[in-house]
Amino acid sequence: MEEIVDSRSFIKDTGIDYLLGNVTSPVLRELVRDINTGTPWGPALLGAIGRWASPRETLDGAELIYLLGGEAFDWLLLAERLLRHVEQTSPGLIPTAAMERLLLTGHLPSGVTPSYFREALGFEKYRAHLNFFYGVVVEEALWLAVEHEVQKERGVRGLHHLIGVHDLVCQRLYQTDMKTLMRRFRKERNERTSVKFSMTEWKEFTYWMFKHRLAHQDSSRIASDTRKGLAMLENIREVAPQVYGEEAFGSIANEDDC
Repeated sequence: MEEIVDSRSFIKDTGIDYLLGNVTSPVLRELVRDINTGTPWGPALLGAIGRWASPRETLDGAELIYLLGGEAFDWLLLAERLLRHVEQTSPGLIPTAAMERLLLTGHLPSGVTPSYFREALGFEKYRAHLNFFYGVVVEEALWLAVEHEVQKERGVRGLHHLIGVHDLVCQRLYQTDMKTLMRRFRKERNERTSVKFSMTEWKEFTYWMFKHRLAHQDSSRIASDTRKGLAMLENIREVAPQVYGEEAFGSIANEDDC
């Protein structure tokens, strides 16, 4: 089975924040310049994402982590950050509806093809995007699908409360309960146990659970669960999920590769 790609090699921590007072990253300046000089905003944005070099930054007191665990690239979080800068410096330069469609659905902007997306990100960032898509986006959808199954089964028995539902989902997907998973996750990171997660920590935990599941399931079960997660994601979005390379997961879940 092909291992998840470790993408530490392509996004290196520069050791500086990308927005310090009035000092702005060249990537941000170039993005605004490109759009103002006629480059369609979609290609300009993807080009900026391809040139971005920091895996994280602190902005307005909040830490933004674009590369989870050195492997999973949250390109939409970076896109949101870049578009926020464009809107702050040049209000109205990009139609609000178009930006919202990208950030809420993950659909590529008009004029950006899947092949251009892959080329603009580059090999390492693109593979890290796949890690994030399957390891966070699809994993969350899989959790929701199994949660619906559990609730339906409990409803047949007249149980309509949510007590114990999360542990049942954990048992089906990860063969243990939620507290145990959280404790193992914190221990691996040398952190004190806490029941509260920030949004970024939840993404990191979800990706960690995804890797845990891949390590403890056979390839046929992995493929089945992936299809279940993708189906739920399509149901949620009411359109087929946009991954721009879903065939790449075949090498992770294909029995012949094990």
